[in-house]
Amino acid sequence: MTGAGRGAVDPFDDPGPSPRRGRGGRLPRRRDVPNTRPLPEWVKRLAWVLDDAFEVPGLPGRRVGVDGLIALVPVVGDAAGIVVAVVIVVAGVAAGVSLPTVLRMMLHVGVEAVVGLVPVLGAVFDMAYKANNRNVRLIEADLADRAATRRSSIRVLVTAVVVLVATSVLLVGIVVAAVAVLIWLLARWF
Repeated sequence: MTGAGRGAVDPFDDPGPSPRRGRGGRLPRRRDVPNTRPLPEWVKRLAWVLDDAFEVPGLPGRRVGVDGLIALVPVVGDAAGIVVAVVIVVAGVAAGVSLPTVLRMMLHVGVEAVVGLVPVLGAVFDMAYKANNRNVRLIEADLADRAATRRSSIRVLVTAVVVLVATSVLLVGIVVAAVAVLIWLLARWF
């Protein structure tokens, strides 16, 4: 029992240098490590059913899915489409995609949901935009090359925020101008 007290180091327990460790003996940051877990096949199949299941007669190469067809049903169809689209996003999170990629996927779902509020045009947009296929491609790209997809997603998100802010400023400007014109007209008439 000699040397087996507290704090004793057993030289045979040292695993030695790890091939996963980077410079300085530290583990590399998670966001820079490529993910080895593939996207489950059911996620790819679900996206295909939602966005590409049926060929459009008379339009060679053009396909629509169940998501575009159920979007024709007001409110319920859009809600069901959002729920199933979020399932694909959650599958991406479970596969280990980066946060910017998750936000970009939610942006796709949000765009499809907001435009889907317009009665017939929304359903047509849903059939053409195919957010679920876009999200599966994003997941696969992130799992293959995390750094490049993160940079691309950050650019898209920054652009979306800039467009949203610019649109908000423009709308506020239009409302202020309309109120000013209305006040001017009322002052001239009364």
